[in-house]
Amino acid sequence: MPDWMREPQPDRPLTRAERLRLGWAEHSGKLLGGLAAVVVLAFLAVLGIGGLGIYDHARDNGPLLPDRRGLPGQPRPTDADGNSISPWAATPAESFAAGADAIVAPPAKATGPFTVRQVTDALATVRQALVEARIDRTMVELGDPTPFLGLLAPDSRPKIRADFSAGGALNYATRVDRDAEPGLDATDRVRARGTVSYRATTDQDGIRVLEITTSFIWVYHFDLWQAQEYPPGAELVTVRDRVVWHLPHPDDVRPSSRGLWLEDAASTLVNADCAGINRGFLALTPEEPLRRRPTPGPTGDVYDPSWRPGDGEAC
Repeated sequence: MPDWMREPQPDRPLTRAERLRLGWAEHSGKLLGGLAAVVVLAFLAVLGIGGLGIYDHARDNGPLLPDRRGLPGQPRPTDADGNSISPWAATPAESFAAGADAIVAPPAKATGPFTVRQVTDALATVRQALVEARIDRTMVELGDPTPFLGLLAPDSRPKIRADFSAGGALNYATRVDRDAEPGLDATDRVRARGTVSYRATTDQDGIRVLEITTSFIWVYHFDLWQAQEYPPGAELVTVRDRVVWHLPHPDDVRPSSRGLWLEDAASTLVNADCAGINRGFLALTPEEPLRRRPTPGPTGDVYDPSWRPGDGEAC
């Protein structure tokens, strides 16, 4: 008989691979159950976090799905086919005049040292400056401030030209981002409403000036795709500004300083893209991504008579 049949064989230690196979065979059911439990708990945790995010969003009155700012609770008027009747419908701008017709100057009267003719000419120049700055396509669509600069006193032009180069002119002039998507609807005119007032005073250097203050709401229509799917006003960007213009008395300044000066300007923009604003250009704000908290809106209604320059700027 062979030796291996007559004598017991000595015990051989198991290898690591053999121990693993034996352990898996004995405990595989328990391990699979535990792994499944971990996966289920992780899935429930993700759902819980997402649910809390949606709850917080709803609690903060934020949109659960991408949306644009509009007039809350007011449906968009549509025709029988479900198309939007007008971009201005059900918005405050619905009753605004279009283009230059919105700029109405008060009657000219002799004021302080300024004659009726001087006041008349000054008001006409300011009106044209508003047209060139906020309405004319040369500025708005092409971004060219040359006609606007030509209306200002020669000595004031370098500072204003530098303002345009630095992207800081939105307080008194509108340049639409030509690469914006959606782009400005070139077939529609800007709508506006505002006031013009004037008085005789002196500036900080003691120079007699005719001070003209313009306060306007400018509303621009962007070509939003399927606008009927959004609240009223979703395709509109509103600019509310207050600009102070000075016309020095010709006897108090040198010839190159005679003419219109832009003394001060402030504005609030609603529904405008903050990245565009930082570059000095107007564009429609992009849609809010899912689960992102909405950016803060203006603290005061831009259409309200109690509005103050720069009040509630969101950017």
